[in-house]
Amino acid sequence: MGGEINETLKDKYEKTQKDFEQKIRRHRRSIRYRIVIAIAIIGAIIASAYYNYQKMVYTDTDVLRSMSYPEASNARYIRFGNNVLRYSQDGASAFNISDDMIWNETFEMQNPIVDTCLDYVAIGDYMGTTIYIYNSAGLQGTIDTSTPLKRFCVSGNGNVAVVLEDNEVTWVKLYDVNGTNIASDRTTMSKSGYPVCIDISDDGILLAVSYLFVDSGVLSSSVAFYNFGAVGQNEVDNLVSGYNSSGTVVSYVSFINQDTSFALGDNKFTIFKGADKPESIFETQLEHEICSVFNNEDMIALVYEDEEGDNKYIAEIYDDNGNVVTMQGFDMDYGNICLYKDLMIIYNTDSWLIYNMSQLKKYEGSFDRPAVAVIPESGRTRFLVLYGDGMEEVKLK
Repeated sequence: MGGEINETLKDKYEKTQKDFEQKIRRHRRSIRYRIVIAIAIIGAIIASAYYNYQKMVYTDTDVLRSMSYPEASNARYIRFGNNVLRYSQDGASAFNISDDMIWNETFEMQNPIVDTCLDYVAIGDYMGTTIYIYNSAGLQGTIDTSTPLKRFCVSGNGNVAVVLEDNEVTWVKLYDVNGTNIASDRTTMSKSGYPVCIDISDDGILLAVSYLFVDSGVLSSSVAFYNFGAVGQNEVDNLVSGYNSSGTVVSYVSFINQDTSFALGDNKFTIFKGADKPESIFETQLEHEICSVFNNEDMIALVYEDEEGDNKYIAEIYDDNGNVVTMQGFDMDYGNICLYKDLMIIYNTDSWLIYNMSQLKKYEGSFDRPAVAVIPESGRTRFLVLYGDGMEEVKLK
């Protein structure tokens, strides 16, 4: 009798245990279903919002806030990091998008030239001998070149590459943020050519130089890459790769991200890849004379006159692998073009245009007074419009 009772209790226990386990499994399935449904709903909302944004066209702007400050003659603006630099012949100042002054410096320069990378800014006078290096914390270092500088570029760690004139000799030199000369290359037209353009990678390790030289009576170019990290220490003069272009004048070289750079010649456009030893991964012959070139960290825009179509200009936009993203025609006589995320912002002192990469005109409008620069904020509908005497934060509507 006792055995039968024990068996009955055991059966009930096992049945209860199975029921409990089934309830747990059902509960877990229910939770998984709810999570999947919630993710699907959120994904649908995001997709719908993005689709609506892609199709959204704006007709006006709201001024969210405005700031004013003493007008400076020929003041210019450029973005660095999350801040804005305002500079002229008399000095420079940096402020954030809330218009909080970060630092202010006074100097006298005849023709100030500026380069930025991430949080760093380098300021020098064309044919001068001093370069000031700043970041958001203020002055970080000073470079005394002793010989007149023609051009320079700064990296994201404060390293500065310069081209210096010294009579018949031209120098390409690399300095660290403290003004210490890291490397030097003495160039002449008969040796390696004349350095037309330079650019340095964000980490300050790769340096790209475009040299112009004469080959059998024909103007030609070479693009050289120098590596000042561990890889380049094993190479002669840190030279890790180079590409010659016979009959081509390469007037522009630039890094667009850590491992991608490009070279623009009068008849050729080339993209290079590689964080250690850059290699050519795309090259095309140019059918049009390029008026301007603009880029962000993902795309490159080549602008040329539309000689056969209905527009005044065409912007041919490539991704960092050489694929054509879009070809956008427009008629505005532009002062500048900014590529930001999936937007192309075209502006001059009087008006501005915004297109997306699907060739949709998102906005067209005018400024109420001469504008100096338009700087996108985070998102795609807010912008800083900078004037000679102030700044406005505007939102498309």
